[in-house]
Amino acid sequence: MLLRDTSVPLYEQLKDIIEHKINSNEYKVNEQIPSERELGETYDVSRVTVRQAIALAEKEGLVSKVHGVGTFVAKPKIKQQLEEIADFASTATQLGVDARTKVIKSNTITSDFTLAKLLNQNVMENVLNIQLIGHSGDSPIVFYTAYFPYELGKKVEAEAYKAMEEKKAFSTLDLYKNFPDVNPTHVEQTFESLSATENTAELLHVDVGFPLLRVTSIIYEDATPLEYKEAYYLGDKYRFFITRKINI
Repeated sequence: MLLRDTSVPLYEQLKDIIEHKINSNEYKVNEQIPSERELGETYDVSRVTVRQAIALAEKEGLVSKVHGVGTFVAKPKIKQQLEEIADFASTATQLGVDARTKVIKSNTITSDFTLAKLLNQNVMENVLNIQLIGHSGDSPIVFYTAYFPYELGKKVEAEAYKAMEEKKAFSTLDLYKNFPDVNPTHVEQTFESLSATENTAELLHVDVGFPLLRVTSIIYEDATPLEYKEAYYLGDKYRFFITRKINI
């Protein structure tokens, strides 16, 4: 039922109804929702109002339109607030299935000029690289490759293999809670959209060229860098958002 005596626009109310029906599984993933004409007749609103509601629902990732066919319930995306760092397990389980992480590689390398600068080390110092794949159910949804000063990296490596054996879901950041003498204070991050290369496509079980979101992070304890990490998220699984203040 749409309310006519409220400041909330009719199209927004209709979008909320569509969202409720999706969340309650009345409208199921990949199934077509009622047509614009049917929605207009059911809720006694104009075709323009219905189109505005569907456009808003599409913008929020609830539905997807197929030209000439209709509107379908979209696969749910993991929503992650950018103002806070959330652990991998809580974000992945938004998809309604168990999450887990697998260590796919761990090896010692020597830092080049870029890594040395990022980690505040000397060139050619030992650095530990740990690579992880985060799964939701049986599907890989994120690939992490992280670089650490060697001593800290060996501690993280041991905890990562232990967590994998226990079938836990984690990113490297989640493992710091096991080190009472290491206290991350903040993270500097950049976000970039790109296409899957042959390597990332193989790791994430997608086609070359599939849309990804790369997030690079430098984790600090005060002024000391602890870790440099690149995370590659599937573009159809994640949705990052932030609330920003307007200062005029």
